[in-house]
Amino acid sequence: MTDPTLQMYLPAFMLVVTCLIVFWNRFRKTSKLTETLPTTNKIAEYNRLKKGSGHFWLVFSVFGVMIIIYSAIPEFYYLFIPLDIFHHPLINLVGLLILKIAIIWIVVAQIHIDKELFKYSINIEDLSAMELIRYSERMLITGMLILFIGFFTTITNIIGLLLVSVSTVVYLKTFFSNPSNQI
Repeated sequence: MTDPTLQMYLPAFMLVVTCLIVFWNRFRKTSKLTETLPTTNKIAEYNRLKKGSGHFWLVFSVFGVMIIIYSAIPEFYYLFIPLDIFHHPLINLVGLLILKIAIIWIVVAQIHIDKELFKYSINIEDLSAMELIRYSERMLITGMLILFIGFFTTITNIIGLLLVSVSTVVYLKTFFSNPSNQI
């Protein structure tokens, strides 16, 4: 069962999050959130999520396809095995609230990454500097996990449940099984 309101809001959320994650460097340069110095060439070359798990990008892409199908061609949404019993306005509202929290979390994580990169731009190879940047990246990955939970809560289906479950296991394994293997 599809909801016209959700068909409008979910692509907007996905577009905003995609812009926040993928195009943050360009936004930062145009908005002057942080000042850049000529000595910060290493910051420009640093690819934030290069060290991160590609799993989260894959899940993000599947949720993107899911939202496009849900919004643009809902007659094919059955492919994701929807759970219509959870299609309730209150549950959908909670899901949208989780999505808003995830967007705020991602913005804060991006600003935190920029702050750490700027702070340690002179000695970027320093281990303690990289640990703080990895902590900030962990915040960003956590925001993405919250985003996945929000999408799943809003449009509940079996594929979304599997994606959130696998993402949670990968997240826990990455960050809590061996501290030396953190992002």
